[in-house]
Formats: sequence, C-alpha cells, structure tokens
Amino acid sequence: MKNIASGIFLLALSVGYYLAAAKMPTSILDTTVNSAAFPRLLGIAGAIFSLVLIVQGLLAYRASANGAPVEDEIEEPADIRWRPHLRALGLLVIVCLFIVALEVVGYPTAVAALILAVSIYGGYPLSWTSAAVSIGGGVFFWLFFMVFLGIHMPLGIWGYLAALFS
Repeated sequence: MKNIASGIFLLALSVGYYLAAAKMPTSILDTTVNSAAFPRLLGIAGAIFSLVLIVQGLLAYRASANGAPVEDEIEEPADIRWRPHLRALGLLVIVCLFIVALEVVGYPTAVAALILAVSIYGGYPLSWTSAAVSIGGGVFFWLFFMVFLGIHMPLGIWGYLAALFS
C-alpha cells in the first residue's frame, strides 16, 4: 500500500514538474536543444517511474489479497533498512562535489572524475580500464554537448590555460 500512495504522490509531483517545465520561456541562447528539453524529459521519466511504482504496489496488494506474504510487512533491522539511504547519500555527495568541481577543473575533467568516482563507489576496482573509460567518457560527453549539440560547457582551468598560451 505504501508503493501505491508514494507512486500517486510522485506522479502528481512529476506532472506538476512537467507542466512547469513546459511553461519555461525560450531563450535567444537556446540551441537545437532548448532549455526546457531536459526538465521535460525529467518530468516524463518521473511519471513513468511513478506509474511503475503504482503498478508494482497494485500487484503486491493483489498478491496479498490472495494470501501471499507482502514484503512491506516484514520488519528489517535498522542497519539494513538504512543502508540504501546511506548509499544514496554517498552518491549525492559525489554529485555535489562534481558541481563544485565543474567550474574549477572544467566539464571534461569533472565528468571524467564523476564517472571514475561513481564506478569506484559502485564497487568497480580502480584499474587502467576504469581510468580509460572515465577519460573517454569525459571526452565523449564534452564532444557531444560542445561540438554536436552546441551547448557551452565550462572549461575551468583548461580554458584559462588555453587562453594564456594562445
């Protein structure tokens, strides 16, 4: 029953977010991808995941009506119950550090560091492969946004050094 209530609440929140994003004015700085595209995409994704949560809750409710045990009713120890929340908090800290580093070290370097930090946090060992994937990801996303989509991304210290030596 918790999933159904949470899903309905999150669905209403997602629809409201989408409607607010749809009212965003266009800017003269917009490129082929306007400023409302990503917020609209987030609203749609939130609505889809909310609907999945509602369906999951309805299926669990239907199964419990047939006499099957419901997972929500099983009490877990506090340390196990809080573990996923602490993992999410760790990811939030990594993302906050990414945002802080973005202007300082620049988008390509910050994205490479983000990919590496998240992979290590997820349990992948630090290796040449993880470093290569991180660097490749930073270059790929920089090329994708800057070159392909024409969206300006901060270059941080690299932009300053390029201007200094040119």
